[in-house]
Amino acid sequence: MTSTLPAIIFDLDGTLTDSKPGILSCLRQVIDARNLGDCGQLDRFVGPPVEAWAVDLLSDSTEEDRAAFAREYRSCYDREGWSNNSVFPGIRELLTQLRAQGFPLFVCTSKHQHHAIRILDKFDLSHFFTAIYGDKLDYPDHSKPKLLARLLADNSLSGNNAWMIGDRSFDFDAARANNVKTIAAAWGYGTAEEYATANTLAPSPADILALLLPAAGRTVKDNSMV
Repeated sequence: MTSTLPAIIFDLDGTLTDSKPGILSCLRQVIDARNLGDCGQLDRFVGPPVEAWAVDLLSDSTEEDRAAFAREYRSCYDREGWSNNSVFPGIRELLTQLRAQGFPLFVCTSKHQHHAIRILDKFDLSHFFTAIYGDKLDYPDHSKPKLLARLLADNSLSGNNAWMIGDRSFDFDAARANNVKTIAAAWGYGTAEEYATANTLAPSPADILALLLPAAGRTVKDNSMV
């Protein structure tokens, strides 16, 4: 794929959709079923893959037990959690504007790929994206840097001609590992400290286009503002 415009790569949870209610509801169900007690603030688990949650919550357990924890969570999420979700205000308008300008759009999420596609299909957002990349059970490495590297390689993209839009440090760390510039989605789940590690900050989806166009040497087309 070749384009003079940079590729725009979106995280999903906390960037395109407000998925926290469904994620935390299923996580709480698994924690309660296992009698794990007080596990602290659960918001920290919105962003990294469930395998990382298992290491955090079951630090003294076996790999088999952690794998079982992940299966229990995913079973709940597949049954009910995925649909307890909503699109952030302004996202549909942003995607429409970016497409009208000609930016190639992608999704890179630590969520399992079939869940990501299912969610984006539910809200009629999938058609905006050239490709949707999520984690898969058969991947040898579940880290976001490796997933982003896979996306770039598969689509013949250069990190120097791409932007990652996300809300957590995991997104910004993955982007830096691949020489991709970053925009912090300040409407998401990250902290001020996490946002400070991005190249720039967007207070709302409406601010994204104004940040990207000058970097691409472009001005707004009349037909892009819908």
